[in-house]
Amino acid sequence: MKKKKKRKTFPRWIFIPAGFLLLLLFLFYGPFESFRLLWINTAMYSSNHKFLARMFFTEKYIEKVLARNAPAEDRKTDVSVLINEWDDEIQFAEIKGNYYKGYIIKINDPKRLIFAQSDKTDGYLLEELTEMHNAYGGINASGYADARQRGIVWGTTIVDGQIVTGFSGDGKHVMGGFNSDYKLVVGRFSKEEIAIQNYLWAFEFGPLLIVNGEKMELTAFSGGLAPRTAIGQTAQGHVLLVVVDGRQVSSIGATFLDLQTILFANGAINAINLDGGASASMVYQGKLINSPSDGEAERLLPNAIIFR
Repeated sequence: MKKKKKRKTFPRWIFIPAGFLLLLLFLFYGPFESFRLLWINTAMYSSNHKFLARMFFTEKYIEKVLARNAPAEDRKTDVSVLINEWDDEIQFAEIKGNYYKGYIIKINDPKRLIFAQSDKTDGYLLEELTEMHNAYGGINASGYADARQRGIVWGTTIVDGQIVTGFSGDGKHVMGGFNSDYKLVVGRFSKEEIAIQNYLWAFEFGPLLIVNGEKMELTAFSGGLAPRTAIGQTAQGHVLLVVVDGRQVSSIGATFLDLQTILFANGAINAINLDGGASASMVYQGKLINSPSDGEAERLLPNAIIFR
């Protein structure tokens, strides 16, 4: 009696990587565009993780996706609609969404704010900047131009009415800052237009979130999910500082649209996004109260918006 030949079979473990590969192909190239949009936005709006988009998609497709976030028109704050109803109150609260958590500080007197610029190329921790100016708290502001020397600012900054760092290229610049009447002026300006905004202090970053009480048009996946920082002002002149943690199990992060929703719900009629990612940080009562995404390796900053 002949022995039956054993049929060759694949080891079961091989189905695990095969299944994972099929899942990746389905997510990245399947019928559901929302995953691709979220993935590309999240990767491309980070300073260190752009390769995660480029390893799956062409530059042409990435540019097409990011172009959806481009503003449809130039906007700027109409300062005539802002009134001054200031007092000494400061409020602090935790904010929560379905996939993020963060904090918001409301400062009723905008004159308490200071724009603290680093005086060394390495930059400072947010706690150091607040301590140096005997401040009560604050948030990070501008982005950095050099990852090895984070005290070097990316973009334009104005301190005490004077431009202290230059313009980043030609064309329009997305700016935010306070004029001599302590009104938050946000908008897209040419170099010549920046000069006539009467800025007391200002920074270049973005995108714009709210202008003159109107939400800027943002896609659902704008900016992807990441740690975020933003500033806004209400019609009464009260200032809103917001930070959202990200890249953590307890808080994945927020999109620009999420930031806009938070600020609008808290009464902001003008608001702008600040540098986010691992730089997103908030100090309150002299202590760091959020959880930066780099963990214990808190990031050095080129400047910060602080308050006394």
